Amino acid sequence: MGDFGRGQRQVELQDRRWRLLMRANLVVAVSIILFWVGFYTELIFPKDELARRIAHFEGYYAWESSFTLPDTILAMALFWSAFSLLRTPWHVASLALLSACSGALIFLGVLDFNYSVRNGMYLLGHPFSWMLLCLGLFLPLWGILNLCFASARLRADPDRDGLQA
Repeated sequence: MGDFGRGQRQVELQDRRWRLLMRANLVVAVSIILFWVGFYTELIFPKDELARRIAHFEGYYAWESSFTLPDTILAMALFWSAFSLLRTPWHVASLALLSACSGALIFLGVLDFNYSVRNGMYLLGHPFSWMLLCLGLFLPLWGILNLCFASARLRADPDRDGLQA
């Protein structure tokens, strides 16, 4: 009886962690969209001010703005997978999509971090530099965390492990 209660508590704790992670993914997905809203409305990227600080500004602006579409697709896919996994935590297609989103988060974060280090973007003396640094560090780590959770869930067997499908 004691082992069953302990196992049930462990399952409930895992479920709470999973739900928390999926809710956080919803926030991350919305935040990606809000980043681009802030970028194009110049709330976080005042073009005139940053043009004076960024060497080859036109090239940087063209490069950075080329990520709008991929980031939007990523945000929509992340939102859909997280929302779906909140409703059906063992949905294999949603877990696969979450895994793909995790890879995209890692790739885009490392790409952004690498570009910013190599081109002095963290030395601008502007809050946008801090935002780039936070994104370049956070996105890959968030992707790795998601990938770990998704792969563990894909390996688990709800029937064998006494989990709710």
